[in-house]
Amino acid sequence: MDARSRGLTRRSLLMGGAAAAGAAALGACGARLESPSDTGGPPEGHLNLLTPIFPGAEGKALFEQQLLPQFTARYPAVSVEVDYTTYNYLNQKITTGLTTGIPADVIMLGVGWVEPFASRQVLSELTVPPTAVTGYAERVLAPCRWGGKLFALPVVLDTRFGIARRDILAQAGFDRPPASIDELRDYAIALTQRGSNGALTRTGLDVQSIDPRQMFETVLFAFGGDLFRAGRPAFNDPIGVAALQWVADLQLKDRVIDAGFSNPNSTTLPLADGRAAMSIGHNNAWITTSKQRPEVLGQLQPFLLNPAKPSVFAGGTLVTVSAASRHQSAAQALAAFIASPQVSLLGAAQRGNVPALTELENTPYVRDHPLVKFGLENLKYGRSEGGIPAWLSLREELLNTVQSVTTGRQGAQEALDQLATVADAAIADFGTS
Repeated sequence: MDARSRGLTRRSLLMGGAAAAGAAALGACGARLESPSDTGGPPEGHLNLLTPIFPGAEGKALFEQQLLPQFTARYPAVSVEVDYTTYNYLNQKITTGLTTGIPADVIMLGVGWVEPFASRQVLSELTVPPTAVTGYAERVLAPCRWGGKLFALPVVLDTRFGIARRDILAQAGFDRPPASIDELRDYAIALTQRGSNGALTRTGLDVQSIDPRQMFETVLFAFGGDLFRAGRPAFNDPIGVAALQWVADLQLKDRVIDAGFSNPNSTTLPLADGRAAMSIGHNNAWITTSKQRPEVLGQLQPFLLNPAKPSVFAGGTLVTVSAASRHQSAAQALAAFIASPQVSLLGAAQRGNVPALTELENTPYVRDHPLVKFGLENLKYGRSEGGIPAWLSLREELLNTVQSVTTGRQGAQEALDQLATVADAAIADFGTS
C-alpha cells in the first residue's frame, strides 16, 4: 500500500465516530435558535454553563457557593445552571448540544477549539472593551481569535517546559540546567543510569509523564517549528522532522528512556522520586511533588528547552459564548465574570494551573508555586496547539503518529508526511462541509 493509500485509510478512520458526529454538528449549525431576548438591554434570563473545571464536590462548592453568588448578586435577573464535565467528554457534550438544538449558553473549552467552532458560527464574538484584554500576553490571546475577532477569553492555563532536579544535576557535576536543545540531549544521556543487568534505574529526561502529542509539540516549538502555517501542515518540514526524530532518538538510539518507564496516568512522578533527573513536564508537577515527596520541592528548577528560541507550551481552558444563546447580554456578562482575576486565580489554585492574567503574578498562590510562577512569567513565549478549523479531528492522529515514530514502527519523515496527507484531506473536508 503506498503512502497516499495509507493516508486515505487513516483519513477514513479519522472521520469515524465522535469526529464525524462533531463534523456533522458543526456543519449543521450557524443560525440562532431564536432572537436573543436581552440584546442591548440589561442581562437577564436563565443560562446553562458547560465547564470542565471546578471538578468534584470541592470545586462545585467553590464555584457555586463562593464565586457564582457574586455574579448573581450583580445581575439578579440572571440565573445559572452549571453542567460539569471532563475534557474526555467535553467535545461530545458540545456536539450533542448542537445536534439537539439545546447548546449551553456559555461554554468553557480548550485551547485549539475556538477555530473549529468559531469558523462554523457556533460562537458569538465577545463584546469586551479594549481594556479587558490588556492583562493577557498576546500569545495567550492568539488562540482566542478567529478571523480577526475575539471569541474567547483565557481562564486557566496549562504550561509545559523543562524541569530539572538541582541535586541530581549537581551530583553529576552540572551547576545549571541545559542551555540549548543540543545540551539538553547531552545532559539527558549523561544523567541516565542503568543497573548491571541493563535495566533503567534513572532516566536523564522523562518525556513520558505528559501526553505524547503535547510533549512533541513542546519540543517542536523549542526547535522553532510550527504545526500549521497559513492554514496548511508545517509539522512535516525539516524542523518538524528533526524535532520528532530528536524525541525518538532519546529512546531508540540514546537509550535515555525505555518504553513504559512512565505514562501520563502514572500515580508517581519519576522526577519526584528520583527516577528522573529532568523532565518535559507540566506546571502542576509542583503540586504533585508536594504531595508525594515534599522534601525535594526545593530541588525542582524550571527551564526553557531552548533559550535561543524561547517557548513554552501553553494550553488551558477558555470561556466562550454560544451563538445560539437566547440571552446574549447575560451570557456575555457571565463569560466576562468567569475570565475575571478572582475566578481565574481560584480556578487555577484548585487544579494547580497557571492563572491567565499577568496581574496575578504577585499573588501568594503564584509566589508559593515556582513552576506556576515560571509558567506565568513565560507566557510571552507561549505557543499553543491548533490553529486550523479541522484541528479537533487531527489531535488523536498526531498522537498516534508520535507514538508510531517513538516506538520505531515508522520513520519521522514518512510518518509526518503521511499525517500531512491526512491533514490536507481533513482541512479540505472541513472547508466544504
